[in-house]
Formats: sequence, structure tokens, C-alpha cells
Amino acid sequence: MPKLSKIVISDLTARSAKPKTRRYEIRDAELRGFMLRINPTGAKSWYVQLDRNHKRKIGDASVFTASMARYRARDLLQRAPQLKTADNERGEVTLGSFLEGPYSHWIERRNRYGRRDARRLKNALGPLADERIDYIGSSQIERWKILRSKSVCNSTVNRELTSLKAALNRARQWKLIPDNPARRVRFRQAAGPIHTRILTDLEREKLLETLHERDDHLTALVSTALNTGLSRGELFRLRWKDIHFGTNASLEINSARKHHNKNRRIPLNSFAVETLRNWKTVRRRRGTLVFPSPSGGQLKSIKTAWASLMKETGIRNFRFCDCRHDFAARLVRAGVAITQVQQFLGHSSLTLTERYAEFAPGSARDAVEKLVSTNSPERPNLR
Repeated sequence: MPKLSKIVISDLTARSAKPKTRRYEIRDAELRGFMLRINPTGAKSWYVQLDRNHKRKIGDASVFTASMARYRARDLLQRAPQLKTADNERGEVTLGSFLEGPYSHWIERRNRYGRRDARRLKNALGPLADERIDYIGSSQIERWKILRSKSVCNSTVNRELTSLKAALNRARQWKLIPDNPARRVRFRQAAGPIHTRILTDLEREKLLETLHERDDHLTALVSTALNTGLSRGELFRLRWKDIHFGTNASLEINSARKHHNKNRRIPLNSFAVETLRNWKTVRRRRGTLVFPSPSGGQLKSIKTAWASLMKETGIRNFRFCDCRHDFAARLVRAGVAITQVQQFLGHSSLTLTERYAEFAPGSARDAVEKLVSTNSPERPNLR
């Protein structure tokens, strides 16, 4: 039996509790059943005891504060009879088991990364994933939304809420729940207009000059990103068979989603062709991937190399994914139609591409002034 002690639990209690050779629990003196469990490994978790034979984990102390865990414990204690009945029933389906089980297998057939996205959603839901799926209500999802917004931005919460609504809607169609409890849950308000970070002429000149002096794998990778608008994942997965040199040089991107988006072909300018040809000649590792990792497999991250490059060039607040924004903005400035930019970027909706319309040449007054030439040659005298 673990050793027990009783105090009023706070965040200070969780931080100062030291692991021992055996697991032990600190019970709260105010809320009966609420406790903090400390394992010999140093892991600390919040628990609530529903009765003598039923305990339920609330979450890790590194994620939930004492006040958040206490609020959750009160909610679980109020629904203790239902939860104990659910634990005793055979074949109970929790939201987490549904996401990792039948829903994950179903969505994987429609989306290559469906299983990964379902697992990420389960991790984002936290304790809500441990609830029985037919006991979840709109109020619980609202509380999760509020708590989640304290650790991530509103756009991330909205994206996860969209995935949750889709999953619960599938559960409703499979007769696991009578109705979708997330259907009436509203999205978080966006923080404001998205600012698109692109390079200035001086920054781009400095970046290209630094890359030319380095002449390594990062030179080829960044130069290709600036001149093709490929996303980070597309660059990491790019293979030599997808690149076609010649008179009409281009590269072909295979769709990540099997049914929704079509493959797209992006023409290569002379700078990109020269960069890729030179990289194909001087690269050390021979393989199918254009930009392999040092071990020969697929790249996972270039955070360290990118941070070093930005420090060397003195460019601030410019991420690697902003190379894609810079590519699109330069196309729009050059007068390329926004619909063609949409095809190059692979956006499924024109709404995603309209953020670059602000970089179009000229102003609204210049556009209206063009109508003058189509009017009557004799201007009316309004005096």
C-alpha cells in the first residue's frame, strides 16, 4: 500500500514533492478523493478516487495545474455513479479508443496521414480522451476548448476542434452516439489578420550571397524552396525521378492526400535548374531522395542548420516555411494571376491564396484610373 499524507494541494506542492523509493500519494484536505501521485521515476500525476475500488487519472502534473486538476476532479466526482457503471460494462468505447481504433483505420484509407492525425488529436484532447464516448457533452468540449487555448493559439484549437467534430460525426453515423455533442461548439475567434513574412530585396541578396559562399546541402535546399514554393514536407520527400530537366524543366509533386488534391507540376526557372544540377553532381550520398539526411534516410528537421544560417545572415523573424510565402509574393508582384499561384502552391481553395493579393503591383486608384480610357472622349463639364 502506498504511503498517504494529507495537505491542501497546490502548484507549489507538486513542484516540491520529491520522488522516493516507493510510489506515494498526497491527498487533498479540502476535496475528498483528489490526490497527487508521485512515482519513483519522478513522474507526477493527478488522480481522483471515485470510491474504494475506483480511481481515475486526471492528467500529468506537468500539463495540468492544481486548480485545473481540482476543477476536473469535482466534475468526475459528480458523475461518479455513471463512470463506475461504465467501467463495469463490457465493450465500453472511450473517445481515445475510438480515435485510435475504428476511426483511425477508416480515415487512413482516405488520407495517408489519417492515423497520425487521429493520434495527434487524441493527445491534444488529454483527459477528455479517457471519457466514454456516449457520455461526452457539449459543456465538456467547451471546457477542453478553453483549457487548450491557454497553451496553443486559437487557429490550432479551431483545427483540432474541426477534427473532433468530424470524428464525432462519424461516430454518430456508426450509431455509437445519438448526436454529435461538438456540433454546437463554436470556434475560437481568430487573433487577427495573418501577417505574411517575406524577404526584402536586401535580405534576399544577403541570403543568396551567404548560400553561395557556403555551397552545401542547405544551399540547394533553400534555393529550391525560394524558387519552387514547395513546403518543408514536399522538399524532404522530393525524389530525383520527380524532377525533369530539359527544355521545359519542371518537377512533379505527388499529392499527399489520395483523393482530394491532384498531382501538380511546377516549372523550374534557370536558377533552380542550375542549382539542382550542380547539387546532383556534388552530393555525397547517392540515392533516390534529393535532400536526404546524413544517414541517407528522409530529413526530419533542419532547425539547427536554419538557425545558424539566419544568425550568419542577420535576418530576423524569418522561418524556413516563409520561403514558400516569399515565392508566392514574388509571383504576384510579377503580375502572375492569383489562380496560377494557387496551382503552383497546391492550395485546394482560392481563399488560401488570396492572402498574397496584397502584393499585387499598383494600387486600387491605379486600377480605377484605367477606366478613364474607356469613357467618352469628351468629359462632361460639371460647373
